[in-house]
Amino acid sequence: MGYNSTEYTQTVTLNLQQAKDALQVQKALIDHGFKGSNAALITAVTGVGLSLLSLIFLLPTAVTFAAGVTSTALGLVPSEKAALEDMAGRGRDSLSDIALLMAGTQFDMVEVVLPKMKFVFNDSSKNWGMVSGKGRVTRMHSISGGWTLA
Repeated sequence: MGYNSTEYTQTVTLNLQQAKDALQVQKALIDHGFKGSNAALITAVTGVGLSLLSLIFLLPTAVTFAAGVTSTALGLVPSEKAALEDMAGRGRDSLSDIALLMAGTQFDMVEVVLPKMKFVFNDSSKNWGMVSGKGRVTRMHSISGGWTLA
């Protein structure tokens, strides 16, 4: 069962809750997914909005996400797995920075360019993606209205 991986960037607009949810999924990916714990990964991402999951992580359900991540992780040699975990860690740190940027400020949304990696399987039900590095905030939206260039 082969797959192709692709690196790219995606511009997304996130509010604070979406940034927190994306961070939760990225953490679960690192803590459970790469370790092959399907049940723990499914539990950790259940409750996160499906629109966010499909936008950032390319998954229709938590179960298919877990299946795709596990299929990928099981096929990697240790050095590849370490590299993937490092990329996911940089993505986690970036999502954390984005959430912190909005928390307790006058900004309620940010537009950010996220570096991403997607995995496309022969069995498309296992396709998934992740944030793979430091995002670049391009605009910030004020609670009182209007966008400001970052």
